[in-house]
Amino acid sequence: MEKKMESDTLGKLAEALSKAQGAMKPAVKDSVNPHFKSTYADLASCWAAIREPLAANGLAITQRLSTDAHGVRVETMLLHTSGEFLRDEFYLPVSQKTPIGYASAVTYARRYSLSAMVGLSSDSPDDDGNAASAPAPSYRPQPPPQAPIVTGK
Repeated sequence: MEKKMESDTLGKLAEALSKAQGAMKPAVKDSVNPHFKSTYADLASCWAAIREPLAANGLAITQRLSTDAHGVRVETMLLHTSGEFLRDEFYLPVSQKTPIGYASAVTYARRYSLSAMVGLSSDSPDDDGNAASAPAPSYRPQPPPQAPIVTGK
């Protein structure tokens, strides 16, 4: 049985989320990724930015986890006191099949799922987004190879 991704109506949830988003401040990038020499808003910073605005508007978030031999799945639900809801799932493959590898993937998936569900941004330019939007190296199509010239006898 396939899970519903949203309730039949969304009017009350949409109104509450709109009010909550108006009260949300960006998440603070207070963690450092030494590998990429960048800062990011960790999961705690994301929760700190949204907890009060959501609660004040009758909204709650749940995140359920599951794992398999290849990765982690996070199911994020945004719930309203009216019973209306939105649900999304995010599957993330895990390259390092260790407890640390799985824990890191779970935290990453929870953070991005949570931020996407409520429209949360961080307080400074997005280093990953900036890198992804950089111009691609120029591409020059090569002419098709010439057919060999065959001379008759």
